[in-house]
Amino acid sequence: NTAVEKKAGDLIYAGGKQIGSAIELEIIKDVSQSYITQLWNNEVFNSKKNEERSFIHPWSRYFTLALFAIAISTLVFWSVVDSSKILPAVTAVLIVACPCSLLLSATFTYGNMLRIFGRNKLYMKNAAVIESLAKIDAIVFDKTGTITQTHSAAVQYSGLPLSEKEQAIIKTAARQSSHPLSRLIASSFNNLAESSLSTTAFKEYSGRGLEAVIDNVPVKIGAAGFIKTNVMLTHDTGTSVHVLLNDVHVGKFNVQNQYRSGINDMVAKVKDADNSLYVLSGDNDSEKENIRRIFGTETETCFNQSPQQKLEFIRALQQKGKNVLMLGDGLNDAGALMQSNVGIAVSENSAQFSPASDAILDGNNVWMLDKFTSYAKAGKNMVMASFILSILYNIVGLSFAVQGVLSPMLAAILMPLSSISIVLFVSLLSSIVARKKGL
Repeated sequence: NTAVEKKAGDLIYAGGKQIGSAIELEIIKDVSQSYITQLWNNEVFNSKKNEERSFIHPWSRYFTLALFAIAISTLVFWSVVDSSKILPAVTAVLIVACPCSLLLSATFTYGNMLRIFGRNKLYMKNAAVIESLAKIDAIVFDKTGTITQTHSAAVQYSGLPLSEKEQAIIKTAARQSSHPLSRLIASSFNNLAESSLSTTAFKEYSGRGLEAVIDNVPVKIGAAGFIKTNVMLTHDTGTSVHVLLNDVHVGKFNVQNQYRSGINDMVAKVKDADNSLYVLSGDNDSEKENIRRIFGTETETCFNQSPQQKLEFIRALQQKGKNVLMLGDGLNDAGALMQSNVGIAVSENSAQFSPASDAILDGNNVWMLDKFTSYAKAGKNMVMASFILSILYNIVGLSFAVQGVLSPMLAAILMPLSSISIVLFVSLLSSIVARKKGL
C-alpha cells in the first residue's frame, strides 16, 4: 500500500494505519457496530476465515427440493382426479410454502444477537463468528492488556537519575506506542509538564520494544533482550521495561500488574463449561503465582512468548482437534488472533480497530466472557426453535394447499404473515435468552 501524506485538519478514516510517530486526532463521529463491520468487509482485510455457511443452509436447499417434489405430485394427482383443481392447488402449494422463512430463522436470530453483543461492547465481524464461538472448546488468554488492566498499574523506575528533559524524552517515545506497557510508562509521567520535543524517527518491534529519535537523542525502550546493551542486566523479577538513552542503559521500569475485576469468577465459569484454558505471555514468569491462583495449576502457562510462538501454539492446539478462542491485544497478538478459530482483540477503546481479529471487546467487559460464550452456544438452539416453527407452518399450509381447499389469494396472505411471525419470534426469544444470560 502507498503511504498518503496528511496535513493538520485533514480527515482520517478508521481502518487506516499511521506510519511513524503518534498523531493527535479529534473524533468527530462515534464508532458503531455497523461501521466497524464495513471496515472488516473492506477487500483489504478479506480472509477465508469464518466464511463457512450456516448449518441451516443445507436444510433450506433440501426444503426447496421437497417443495418441488410436492408440487409435481400435486400436479399429477389432480390431473388424474380433478383437472379443474390443478391450477389453484399447485399455485397455492408454490405460494404458501416459504423456504425463505427458514433462512430468516438464522438471519434474524443472529442479527439480533449481534445487536445484543454490540450493546455489551463485543463487536463481531459477522454472524458466522457467533457460530464459531459456539464451537470453541479451548481458550487462550494473553496476559498484558487482556487479563490485566492497561490504565491501572504500579510503575516504578529504578536506575540512574533522570533529568527533566530525559524524562520528557522517555515519555514522548513511550506515548508513540500502542503497547499496554508503553502506555503505562507514559502515563507515569503525567505530572511532567507537556513538552514539544520533535520525533524525527520511530519504529516499533511487535512484542519486543521500540526505538526512536527524540530531539536528536536516540532512544530504545523494551525488553532486556531487545536493548542489547553492554551493561550487565540483572535478572528481572517482575515485568520490566528497559531504557537506553544515547546508547546508555539508564535503568528500567518495573510494572506491577493489576488484574481486571471479575476475572476469577469468569475463569471458574468457562472452566465449568468444559473449556481447556491456556495463558500465553510475552513477559517473564514473575506473575506465575498470580496466574496459578486465578487459573489453577492445571492451566498450561507459557512465558517469554514471541508473537510467532503464540501463533504456533494455537496452530498446535488446532492440529489436536481443538476449536480455539484467542483473547489478546490487536498489535502483538495479531498473528495469533488471525490463526485462532475466533480471535477477540481486547481494547480499552473500541475505535482501535484491529482487522486481524474477528471481534473487538471492551477491556472493562472481559469478565463477561463466560456470558458471551454461553449466549453464543444458545444461538443454535434458538435458530432450531424458529426453524421448527417455520417447518410446522409449512406442513400445515401445504396440507391444505395440496387438497385444493386453500385459495392462491389466501396463500399469498399467509406467506408474508409467516415471515413476520418468524421475525417477531426470534427477536423476542433472543432478547429473553440474553436477559437470562445476564446480557
